[in-house]
Amino acid sequence: MKIVLKIDDNNVVRIFLFKGKKEKESLEWKEENSLSRFLLANLDKLLRKNGAGLDKISEYKIISDVPENWTSARIAKVTFESLEIATLAK
Repeated sequence: MKIVLKIDDNNVVRIFLFKGKKEKESLEWKEENSLSRFLLANLDKLLRKNGAGLDKISEYKIISDVPENWTSARIAKVTFESLEIATLAK
């Protein structure tokens, strides 16, 4: 499975779960300088709803309409890098 996080320049965040090329599920919320509070909670909600865990995620991608140096983009990058490390450590 693959996780795709999309950060729009209009402060909308979408997180998608793909199985192969097919989108299984997605969540969307308004980003109000709260990505660090909601990203992991919504990722957990998305995975639980689809009966999946981090061990089933083989890839992630961040698509951002905001510059890489924006806090939201940096938080997303660090979060997914950390999850990848945690998955490899199992």
